[in-house]
Amino acid sequence: MNLDKRDRLVLFTLLGVAILFSLLFYLDINRKIGIGDREVVGTIFFKNNIVQRKFEDEVIWEKLENNSPLTNKDTIRSEAYSDALIRLKDGTEINIDENSMFNLDLTGEEPNLEFTQGSLEVKKNDTQPNQLKITSAGSEINVDSGNVKIERSKERELSLFVEKGKTTVKQQDGKSVAVEEGKKAEFKKTGIEIKKIPVVLIAPSSQKLFYAEPEEVPVHFQWKIESGYENPILEVSRSPNFQMTLINEKVEGNQADFKLKEGTFYWRLKVKNKVGSGNEFSEINKFFVTKLESFQGESPENGTIIPFVQTYPLTTITWTKLTTANTYKLIVSNSPKLVNPIKQLETTANQISYDDLKEGTYYWKVIAKSSFPDTKDRESQVLSFIIKKQNSVPAPKWLRPSSGTEISSEEIQQNQAILIWDGNAELKSYQVKVAKDSKMASVVFSEETASNFLVPNWNQLGKGTFFATIIGKSKEGKETETSSLLSFTIVDKKKKTEPIEDPTEIKPDRKLEPKLEMMSPNGTIVQMKGKSSLDFQWKVTGVTGEKYDLVLYQHAGDKKTAIYKISTKDSKHSLKDLSILDEGSFSWDLSVYKDSNLLLSRKGSFILALDQFKSLKPSDIEFISPKRLYKEKR
Repeated sequence: MNLDKRDRLVLFTLLGVAILFSLLFYLDINRKIGIGDREVVGTIFFKNNIVQRKFEDEVIWEKLENNSPLTNKDTIRSEAYSDALIRLKDGTEINIDENSMFNLDLTGEEPNLEFTQGSLEVKKNDTQPNQLKITSAGSEINVDSGNVKIERSKERELSLFVEKGKTTVKQQDGKSVAVEEGKKAEFKKTGIEIKKIPVVLIAPSSQKLFYAEPEEVPVHFQWKIESGYENPILEVSRSPNFQMTLINEKVEGNQADFKLKEGTFYWRLKVKNKVGSGNEFSEINKFFVTKLESFQGESPENGTIIPFVQTYPLTTITWTKLTTANTYKLIVSNSPKLVNPIKQLETTANQISYDDLKEGTYYWKVIAKSSFPDTKDRESQVLSFIIKKQNSVPAPKWLRPSSGTEISSEEIQQNQAILIWDGNAELKSYQVKVAKDSKMASVVFSEETASNFLVPNWNQLGKGTFFATIIGKSKEGKETETSSLLSFTIVDKKKKTEPIEDPTEIKPDRKLEPKLEMMSPNGTIVQMKGKSSLDFQWKVTGVTGEKYDLVLYQHAGDKKTAIYKISTKDSKHSLKDLSILDEGSFSWDLSVYKDSNLLLSRKGSFILALDQFKSLKPSDIEFISPKRLYKEKR
C-alpha cells in the first residue's frame, strides 16, 4: 500500500505524539517527589526491607529511607518481611508489620488513621487530650490513651486488643461500647463481640530486641493464662499470619525457653476454652534477634594529629552506623573524662564536620540511641585527636589505591580505578605525576587538579608497573613537600590467590556479600568553580546490576527536595545541567536493580561550593552518608 504525502505526515505525527506521551509517562512513573511545603507530622525511625509512601495528591509510591519525614495524609504500606516504627510529633508511636497499609490524617481536632490491612500497634501519648480515631471497613475505634493492637487479614475479620488504657468502639447502630484494658473486640458481620483476652503475654514484650552471640540467643517466653482456659500451645513464626510456624509445642506452666537464630519473629499462645470446644488465641507480639554490630569511632583515629598553617582545618568526625539506632549523640571535650563538652549535638547522621576547632587536644565519643524499647544505648570508646599549628602545609597522603596494588582492565573500563589522596583546605591545587621508574625520571603523565581525586588516562599509560607522586600548592603559590611514592601495576586480570586450607576441614559454601560503595562525591566539599559537570561514581561488588537509579536531593533546613533523577546502566554519571544546582548541602540515593527487583540501596552526601568554603553556612556542615569514603576540604 502506497501512502501519499499527506497520509505519511499524519502517520509520522501520530507516531511522534505516541512516543512523546510514552516518554512523559515513563518519566512521571519513575520520578522522585519532594515533600515541598507539605506539613511534616512524624518520622519513620526504623525499618526492615521496604516501606513505601504515597502523597495525597500523587499516584506514585516511593520507597522510604530510615528517618524519612512523614507528611499529613500520607498513605503508608509495607511489603513482605518489612516493619517500621513511626513516631508522630505528639509522641504517639505506630508499629506496622509486614503487608500492612494505612492512611494518616491529622487535620482538625480529631486525628484519623484509616487502616486497610495487616497489623498495627498504636501507643497513644497519654498527655494529649484528643482521641486517635482508627477506621477500617466501616468500623470505628477511638483510642483515648494507652496501647492497642489491631489485626486484619483477608481470612479474618478486624480484631482489637487493648493492652493498656481506655478505648471505645462504635457499633453498627451508632452506639459506643467501651473496651476495657485486658479485653479484645472482634468485629464480625453480626456485630462486635467483646471478650477477655485469654492469655496475657509478658515476655518478650512487643518490639523487643535480642542480640545473638554469636549465632543464637536463648529467648525466655512468659505469659499469664486467665481462668477458664487450659492446654496452652506456644506458637512462634516468621510471619504474622502464622502460615509457617518454627515452634508449635505444648507447654506447661507459664514460661518456656527456646534458642533462636537471627530474624524477625511473631509469637502467641493458643488455649482451649474449658466451657466450649473451641480454641482461643492471645494477642501477637513481635520481637527481633540480630547479631551484635560493632560500634566504634572511626575517624579521626586515636592520637591523630591534624595540622594547619593559617586556616583552622575542617575536622570530620565519623563513627559506625547501626541499624538498631535512630539517633546519635556526639560529645567533644578538652577533657579525657568528657566533662564540660565544647561540642554536643544529636544527629541521625554518622558523621559531622567542624571548621572552628582551634589548636589543642580533643576527646570524643558517640552514644547510639536505640530504636527499640528496653534496649540499652550503645557507647563508643573515647578517642582523641590533636589540632596542631605548623609552619608549612604537610605533603598530601595517598588514600587509594594502596601501594603495590594491581589495577585490572575491568576496573578501568568500569571507571573504578581512581587515584585518591587526603585533601587540605589550605591547598589550592595538586600536581600529580606518574612515571615508569621509582626515581620519577621518565614521567608519562602529569596533571594539575583542584580536587583530591583524579582519573588518569589509563589507556595512555598502557600495561606495566608505574609510580606516582603528588605536590600540593597553596593559594600563595607555595609548594608542599613531595608525597610518598605510590606504586601500582596495570594488568589485564588480577592474579587469583587461593588460600591454603586444611583438606580435612569441611566448610559451608559462602557467597560474596553484595556491596555498593558511593565513591564520589561522598562526605566531601566539592568546589564547582570552573567545572562544567558534577560527576557521580560508584562501585558494586558481589552482584551484577541491570540498572541504577540515581536521585539527587538538595537540603534547605529540614526540607529535602528531589531535583534530579536518572536511570543508567553505567557505574558513573555526569550531570551537565548545572543550572539546577546551588551552594549548600546535597545528598544522593543510588538503587541497584536486577530484573526490575531492588537489590541494594545506599545514600551519599556532599556540599557544593562555588568560591570559598567560608561562604557556606554552619548548618550545611552535617554529612548524612552512611560511611565517609573520601574527603575533599576546600
